[in-house]
Amino acid sequence: MPEGLWPILVMIAAVIVYAIAKVIQYMRKSEKQWQQVDKSKLKEWVDDD
Repeated sequence: MPEGLWPILVMIAAVIVYAIAKVIQYMRKSEKQWQQVDKSKLKEWVDDD
């Protein structure tokens, strides 16, 4: 492998790990917000096919 390839691969891996961490963070935040919702005010969704 060329010598200059390793830093590029490390940077790509870092970006992928960062993106996955952000997705997990936002999923947890969304779940927490959903638990705080007053579900008595939700309406039943009727899908018109």
